[in-house]
Amino acid sequence: MSIKYISSAIFVWIVICFSGCKVPQLSSNGEIANLPGGYTYDTLYVKPLEWKEFFQDSILQSYVNVALVNNHTFKQSIERVAVSRANLQRAKGLLLPELGLNIGASVNRFGEYTMDGVGNSETNVPSLPKEKHIPDPYKDLSLTLNFQWEADIWGKLTRQKQAAAARWMASAEATRFARSILISDLAIHYYELIGLDKQREVMRKALISTRRSFELTRQLKKEGVETQLAVDQFQTRVLALESKLLENKQMIEEKERAIACLLGVFPFDVRRMSFDKAKSVPFPLSEGIPANMLTLRPDVRAAELELIASKADVMSAKAAFYPSLILGAGGGFNSFDLGKWFSAPASLIYNLAAGITAPIFKQGQIKALWNEARASQKIALYQYHETALTAYSEVLNLYTAGLSQQERVRLKEIETVAHSRSVSNATELFKLNYIGFLEVLSADERYLESELERIDIVIDLYRKKILLYRALGGGC
Repeated sequence: MSIKYISSAIFVWIVICFSGCKVPQLSSNGEIANLPGGYTYDTLYVKPLEWKEFFQDSILQSYVNVALVNNHTFKQSIERVAVSRANLQRAKGLLLPELGLNIGASVNRFGEYTMDGVGNSETNVPSLPKEKHIPDPYKDLSLTLNFQWEADIWGKLTRQKQAAAARWMASAEATRFARSILISDLAIHYYELIGLDKQREVMRKALISTRRSFELTRQLKKEGVETQLAVDQFQTRVLALESKLLENKQMIEEKERAIACLLGVFPFDVRRMSFDKAKSVPFPLSEGIPANMLTLRPDVRAAELELIASKADVMSAKAAFYPSLILGAGGGFNSFDLGKWFSAPASLIYNLAAGITAPIFKQGQIKALWNEARASQKIALYQYHETALTAYSEVLNLYTAGLSQQERVRLKEIETVAHSRSVSNATELFKLNYIGFLEVLSADERYLESELERIDIVIDLYRKKILLYRALGGGC
């Protein structure tokens, strides 16, 4: 290529660059995240606690394994990762040249009183070799390989790939978040079921004791020691406990169905350990919480990755204001004679092309995409700050609530022991006719309420520990 042609090409390129749409300036105000302290990706010294280490109950572990395979909601999150990965592959493909193979065959007959018909007949002059005469009807056989590639001069396609990669990683973090939610929800239902079992056991014992008191008052009434009022009071107590047991049974069945739903199976008899044995199973997070474990939260990491993707979108939208350079080429065989189709170089064809396109007026579409990308980046920034703040508040609330709950458990256990002792003393004094039936009934009611509250507080403590584990990232 001569110097004259090179100079002309450079001049055309400069003219197109200056005649393109005006490129707005990217303001840095509000675009840089003022991140809270500790929210970085530096997790070198943080070892995530695996769920099998946190949940040391083998029965619960077996249920979690089934849920991770069968749960339909979790399967959907996995498929979303596959969708994001496909988008990443598509974005990577934009940087590669486009190749296409075309094989075509056609037969055309032109009218004798048409320009093509007359032109073809005039072309077949006697001086032209017979094999090069245009046949009538006209056949067209072609086999071509086409090549086209857009040079990523301004980084538009690279930014699109970066955005797709960030969103793919964000979808993977979202899957981790869905996994931690699934495991924690299953564990909470499991421990709530254990608590319901213990409450059923306590109420059955209370029912047996109340029935004994009921029979005793009936006997004392026959002897003229007690009145019908005492008999009715203990009878109503028996009926109330039987009603509570029916309600407890319904709650147990609903909880078992909820667990089966999380496992993705039909309802079944859920095996579980006893309440007293569950109290001996430790939760490793009780020993202390590293502050930088917040970096393991999937929702915080996903929000930061979405912020990175939105920034890449802005840069890609900015590059759309600049001209594009597209290179193309093609080559193959073309002939109207099947016997001469692949004869080279007679039937060989090729073409080379290069084009520069620049947006001058596109009805404000590029500017609208630019504004949309900038607004989306700000939304991602605000969502990131909100997620980080929510994570910090959630962990702090659960941690302090857990400490308070442990003290409540200790106080309630002391209170329950005192109520149990008062029930024994009241029963003995009632048999000796030192106190009336109301004192016995009152002692029984206070003990039962205290025992049921103790179970609720212990299960709520487990719930807070599980939610704290999830709030810190949910392990791996």
